[in-house]
Amino acid sequence: MIIKYIKLYYDSYEKNFGDGFYPLTYKDQSCNESVDIGFEYIDGVWAQYTENCINGFDLGERKKVLNLLNDSQHHSNIIVDRLGYLI
Repeated sequence: MIIKYIKLYYDSYEKNFGDGFYPLTYKDQSCNESVDIGFEYIDGVWAQYTENCINGFDLGERKKVLNLLNDSQHHSNIIVDRLGYLI
């Protein structure tokens, strides 16, 4: 089982009361909370392994997350959330 953890930053108000959980790979003024999210490599796909179901990525963050996850042995262009939906 291959699991990698990435620290992602988010706006707690938006996550809990707004548009949803759209984390970033970097901390900024609006995204000042952080959480370590685990992704499991299953059949050529990076699947979110931990809670805090991601609704999506903004501003090219999907590619940045893939760059952090992919390595020479485990490479994919696909990320799915806890429910199996493409993010």
